[in-house]
Amino acid sequence: MEKQRITVGYVELTIEESERLFDKVKKDKGIEGYAELQGLMDDFDSRVIEPVDEPLKDVLGEDAPAEESGKGTRYIEVFNKLEEDSLYRIQASDQQ
Repeated sequence: MEKQRITVGYVELTIEESERLFDKVKKDKGIEGYAELQGLMDDFDSRVIEPVDEPLKDVLGEDAPAEESGKGTRYIEVFNKLEEDSLYRIQASDQQ
């Protein structure tokens, strides 16, 4: 089985993201290849979920330890745009 980049809505996933999505969807939908995954994803759309920036200083005030802001995990959420169906959330590869 050859790995390929999957397109969901207007987003072309990286090879790593496509693998993560394939692993989740094959268990849920019983698909066997990337061609089946792409066919299924033609009815899906995606959105990027950015990390929420909640610095400790906002919670602890002046006693908060120093921390790096703007860090966190970015996810890609994949959902069926036509009907109520499964929702998949995979970690995005690019965390820059």
